[in-house]
Amino acid sequence: MRSTNLAAAAAVAVLSLAGAANAANVDLGQSAETFTLYGMGETFPGSGIGTFTIGQGAGTFDGTSSVFILSGAITGGSAGYSSGTYAFVTQYDGNDTPTGGPNAPRAQSNPGNLNQFFYTGLDPSTFMSLDLFGTPSGNHLIPLVQFGNFVPGTGFSFAFTSTTCTGVAVCGQNNVGITKGATIFGPVTISANVPTAAVPEPAAWVLMLLGVGGLGAALRGRRETAPLSA
Repeated sequence: MRSTNLAAAAAVAVLSLAGAANAANVDLGQSAETFTLYGMGETFPGSGIGTFTIGQGAGTFDGTSSVFILSGAITGGSAGYSSGTYAFVTQYDGNDTPTGGPNAPRAQSNPGNLNQFFYTGLDPSTFMSLDLFGTPSGNHLIPLVQFGNFVPGTGFSFAFTSTTCTGVAVCGQNNVGITKGATIFGPVTISANVPTAAVPEPAAWVLMLLGVGGLGAALRGRRETAPLSA
């Protein structure tokens, strides 16, 4: 995982992964929902590096998992992926809270550019996907994170289009990060690199995810009945 710069963005959040040789770029327009960074304090005292938990959109909770969506229009990119609509979906076990939930993704500011962040922790229950609808090459569901691990050959970055802050005098991303309880939020644009190899359409993925869900339920059952050890 490596950080990259995004030019001409007032507040930027970045994750970039090494892309596959056969990859497409997709530019996703301003999200209809907000992306939120919750300040958790300095990485360590005196570092000046902020840490965050992350939230997006309005979540739903089914009693086991929370699901969050950022959605909008595709505004450009490689041929076959340059138009249509998108949904960036994040899911993890547990209910959401005002600070992102105990299993929410965690991040810290990039020391080389304090207006960027990179992920530092994903709970094993975390899944992220990019769902593309009505593109010139059809519908695609592209897994980005599975069981808390980034999927090789994919990459994505966020850029705030406008921001609002709470709990800080100066609305800056790292200012929020070093201030426990502060927030910075607003709509974002998203850039993604995705493999151009055949990607299952959502109908096929429904069957696959049902299988994953069954596996997850079985693993949770084993975890709940496993004896505690010192």
